[in-house]
Amino acid sequence: MQKKTNVVRGFVVLIVAAVMAFPVTGVSAGEKFTLKDIPEIKNREPIHVAMFGGYAQLEVVIPPILKKFSEHTGIKVTNEKMVMTSIYPKINVELIAQTGAYDSILVEASTTNEWARYLWAMDDLAEKYDPKGKEGLWEVLAGIDKAQLACATDRKGRLMGVPYWNYTQINIYRKDVHDDPTEKANFKKKYGYDLAPAETRQQELDQAKFFTRKKGELLKGKPLKDDLFGVGLMAGRFEINDEFSSIIWGAGGHWMTLIRDKDGTPKEFVITKKDKKVLKEAMIYYKELLKYASPGCINTYWDFLVPQLQEGKVISLPYMYTGLDSWASDVEKTTPGARLGLALCVGKQGYIGNFFRAIPLVTKNAEANYWLAKYLASYEVQKEIQESPVPGIRRDVLEDPKYQTEEWRNRVGRLAKICIKQWDYQYPFVKDYMYFNSAAGGKIYEQQIIILHDGATGKLTVDKMVKKLTKTTMKLQRKFGELPVSEEK
Repeated sequence: MQKKTNVVRGFVVLIVAAVMAFPVTGVSAGEKFTLKDIPEIKNREPIHVAMFGGYAQLEVVIPPILKKFSEHTGIKVTNEKMVMTSIYPKINVELIAQTGAYDSILVEASTTNEWARYLWAMDDLAEKYDPKGKEGLWEVLAGIDKAQLACATDRKGRLMGVPYWNYTQINIYRKDVHDDPTEKANFKKKYGYDLAPAETRQQELDQAKFFTRKKGELLKGKPLKDDLFGVGLMAGRFEINDEFSSIIWGAGGHWMTLIRDKDGTPKEFVITKKDKKVLKEAMIYYKELLKYASPGCINTYWDFLVPQLQEGKVISLPYMYTGLDSWASDVEKTTPGARLGLALCVGKQGYIGNFFRAIPLVTKNAEANYWLAKYLASYEVQKEIQESPVPGIRRDVLEDPKYQTEEWRNRVGRLAKICIKQWDYQYPFVKDYMYFNSAAGGKIYEQQIIILHDGATGKLTVDKMVKKLTKTTMKLQRKFGELPVSEEK
């Protein structure tokens, strides 16, 4: 469609306006913002913050950081843990009702536009509370990756919160198996090309089939004690749609294609013929890939898959979050000779986003929460988070040469390299994804899970899945979104 020609131009306009508004020159390590730079906070009201639960490293590293902030500022900070599946429904209700139950909330980037109406824009808070105004905020944000900032920016170009950890999808695989001479030779003999992390869907399918073996068969010349699966997939009713985002984006499709006017302003969404074709092909591919995954995959997600990899029962998690790298790397302890490898997903556009700290308009203490958000994004705190290890959002931390030394390579360096590689590739695309432009994004996200699961398990045929998801997406966008949507027939 001709209207698509404005997409890239619009992306540049928004990013320049939001992310590059303050082209700050880098500061030396000695000048970086630290806890001691937080001024006296005049509002003495205590604050209650929502905190991510169920992620062991975060539960260890974040509470002491909150405690340090509280001790320095004198502001009492309490927190409430929320597991991933409860974050959207719980916080959504509190925001709509304007209860003020949370002074600082946890935002999964796909809901940025949906919740923007209830949140402070960070620039507005900086002008209100930072002695340096917006420049003071962007001096700290300068070290954060541009793609990650874009995920936390609404359709109008306003930064709605400050990211503090990311969950980009990558391929986590058994590098030792890929490097084994016998496996390499057998694979090339069968398929006619060298064994390496898959770059196409056919290669992914070839590898999934090749490595799926029964108990007693050989792997690296040794008999298997259990059945082995070529891939692990999150086909349960939890986060299957994140995998599909990776698949359809990597094929040049969208959940809804964003159309911009000649000035780059978002104008409307269109579910194009191409979008529907790409979605159909994605489901056909996914169902084929499922043949080489454990039957348990249809009822679960990463909490099942990572232990499978640890136990040597799966070779590749082709669409898995960066945050699971440290847990998955335990395979090197539990399986003799095992080594973990990280690569980009097929199509190179793995599901991207982050969790960020946002401040509701009804908070009792916007001032304290502004400084907490800024502190969590600081070089000092991000280094601590990254080394915990949780995948952070600052390039200047990830690019520290020390992480490529033998001491740090497995714990941080390996992940740092793949994060930067993924962010660089995704940056030109991220602001045109539906999730970062639709005010119905969170609601669409929740329904995608159900419909895609039904398609993957055969409850819906592939064609009926495409039709139902198209109809549901349009219905939710028309009811809760702010841009019109249409379907190309």
